[in-house]
Amino acid sequence: MSLRVSLTGATGFVSSHTVMSLVETGHRIRALVRPARDVRWLEELNVELCRGDMTDERSLRAFVDGADVVIHTAYDATVDDENRQLQHLRSNTFGSLTLLELARLAGVNQFICTTSTYLLRPDVYTPADVDHIPIDEDSPWRVPSDTYVMHNAILESACQVYHAQFGLNTTRFRCAWIYGVHPNLEKTVWRDIMESVRADQKYESTFGCDVVCVDDVAMALTAAVGNPKAFGQVFNLCDMFVYNQELAQLACEVTGSEAEVSAFALPKPAPVSSERVKALGVNVHRGMAGIDGYFATLNRLI
Repeated sequence: MSLRVSLTGATGFVSSHTVMSLVETGHRIRALVRPARDVRWLEELNVELCRGDMTDERSLRAFVDGADVVIHTAYDATVDDENRQLQHLRSNTFGSLTLLELARLAGVNQFICTTSTYLLRPDVYTPADVDHIPIDEDSPWRVPSDTYVMHNAILESACQVYHAQFGLNTTRFRCAWIYGVHPNLEKTVWRDIMESVRADQKYESTFGCDVVCVDDVAMALTAAVGNPKAFGQVFNLCDMFVYNQELAQLACEVTGSEAEVSAFALPKPAPVSSERVKALGVNVHRGMAGIDGYFATLNRLI
């Protein structure tokens, strides 16, 4: 069934991939885009454009008008600075809450948003940071230590309230660190690791994080559209935990580099369960083979 889907962040990382997935599924798309953005590729896909941003209530009203589903992935990282806290709140937190309320007032049937597994645990910088407690969707949140995690907590809480109090079918996806080809190749994740090993530089790091492929995030968002199994639900999207050390070693194999990669004996944390999303017909577990394929693509592009 073709639905009218309004999507924020369409020119960004996650939503640009989601647009393609939605188009392939036959949904009609309206995209909220900033006035100065180049959107010719969206026009070629017959995506309806709504010019504006998350601080513009008038644009948001037009954006949700007549929509069956709203997908909200936009996050303005340019204001992630303690000296721009008010701008952060206006663009991200206040903007998200305004969008949620306007969606309700417009009679939108479903509100889908992305948050982060950072609600459940942070990245690993040293072995002392490794968490051995298994995590699933019902695990308690950690105390927010930065404005990004605070934003996630507020957005998730608001979605829970709007589902319980107003009956709005909210769906939340907690994404791990997302890898894949970014529309702006300069921002593509792990490009720095690839360039370092291609230059035969010694690589040394104890950093590690939970990861998931952007194509699987787009697939999950698309699978949730109009799906009663997603109504009122929260899903973790995490493939696995990986250390940068492992990524550098894999990059060496893909590029044929002889760069030295320091080999530390690093413990792995307990997994973040992503079994619940299988109810939507989505499996996010690609493993290292998924990253290997991504690195092969990235090696050709840069």
